[in-house]
Amino acid sequence: MHAASAQQLFQSDTSLATGRQRAEKAQRTAQGAEYGHPIWLGKQASRLPGEVAAEEPMININTSALASQAAGADGGLVKVITAHIPDRQESIVWTAESGRLARATDLESGQSRHQLRGHAAPVSALTSMQINKTTILFTASWDKSIRVWIQGANLRPEPIWTIHDAASDFIKALHIDLSHMCLISSGSDCVVRIWDVRRLHQALSQQLSRTFEAHTLHLDKDCVRMIGAVRAHTRPVLSLTSLPRCTPTMEISHDIYPGFCVFSGDSMGRILELHIELSSNRDAECSVIRELDGHETGVTNMVPVWQLASDDQHLTAFLWTCSQDQTVRRFPLGASQGRAVIPGRTSHIGTRLGSKPMLRADLCINVAHAVKSVLPLGLVDESFAEYVIIGMANGDIEVWCIDDQPNYLRTLEGHWHEVSFLGAFTRPSKEVWVASGSLDGTLRRWPLSYVIHGKSSGVDQQESALCSHSRLKTITAEEEAELDALLDED
Repeated sequence: MHAASAQQLFQSDTSLATGRQRAEKAQRTAQGAEYGHPIWLGKQASRLPGEVAAEEPMININTSALASQAAGADGGLVKVITAHIPDRQESIVWTAESGRLARATDLESGQSRHQLRGHAAPVSALTSMQINKTTILFTASWDKSIRVWIQGANLRPEPIWTIHDAASDFIKALHIDLSHMCLISSGSDCVVRIWDVRRLHQALSQQLSRTFEAHTLHLDKDCVRMIGAVRAHTRPVLSLTSLPRCTPTMEISHDIYPGFCVFSGDSMGRILELHIELSSNRDAECSVIRELDGHETGVTNMVPVWQLASDDQHLTAFLWTCSQDQTVRRFPLGASQGRAVIPGRTSHIGTRLGSKPMLRADLCINVAHAVKSVLPLGLVDESFAEYVIIGMANGDIEVWCIDDQPNYLRTLEGHWHEVSFLGAFTRPSKEVWVASGSLDGTLRRWPLSYVIHGKSSGVDQQESALCSHSRLKTITAEEEAELDALLDED
């Protein structure tokens, strides 16, 4: 049974206006350096400029068809639900897409390098680990399965391992903690699951070589097994992360927990700090230590960062979070004496969890739209620790300085639907760039210097001038349908 199209349904004036606005912005920001050198997934690659700028290819956009979808206008089968950059030095980004595939895209050339097909529903989460310079990718889907893949020479490889019933409902988040060799999953069934991947890592470390075929691998039936679960949440768990192991150049603050520390955020705004104890036989004992009090509704992204403490003598850790409640918050994971504390959420449902008092944020950024992604630039380079970039539901990316108090700097305009991913990569020239992904079906890229200072390189300025003279072609609805059919066959 096919769902009715938006054109066949009653639409409010607001919904129709949203469709027109998205179509107009899609056409206006379809190409150009100032709009992030867009890569249109499944349709059009876009190479980043080198020493000499080149004109970007023209993009075909059927604006009337897009506008007619009203508030449902989006990237269709290539919506980027989330994305992941395994290694910032390699310029490869993996996207989890609504069209039931995960795609590897070269951020330099804009070309698709690999497509992972096998899930029976949208791919909703992914993460990775490196073994012998080979990327091992974990994907999860609304089909309740987790699949494991090897990034090799094949454009469309087969999964090397599948957990068919990894949850009882949609899986929404995946995270891997490499220092403890554990994969963590969560989703609509409100359960956080801990999976042991140490045996998988050991087996692949022994068997992988420069040339291999997936069918020649020999994997034990227990190479990935569930070793623990947390059932403390009462709403779908949308976001997961863990405090990474730090290799410090100076002493770490004594009040930072040194063990396996996981954070889980749900659709009600509740964030739990979990401590995981692994036994000698790799069973996990999971404890809720405390709640992080602040957000009023869905937690969409969480990013931990190691940073120099205020005494300039120790390293401490912060957890950056963002939410549908139109705020970004920073929680100090160490002692917060002397720091101003931001008030928590206005309402609490259920019993407070954990053996420790609730932790509250020491910084809050209020914005005009729901926040879908956050990237503290201290994660990229500690010299940029005072900057944070925010991906919004309306498609804008805001840049903020937090040196003293949060100060808005500028907006990066490009996406015309919610920004579901923010990350960073390093070009062969050693220049750091920021990458973003969206439900509009595009990836976009900006030099970090432009993000922070609002100034483009000479090459980018040349390319912007070239693009300003090019015209976008429009195609009919019939032509677009034919193009989509050809893409589906691929």
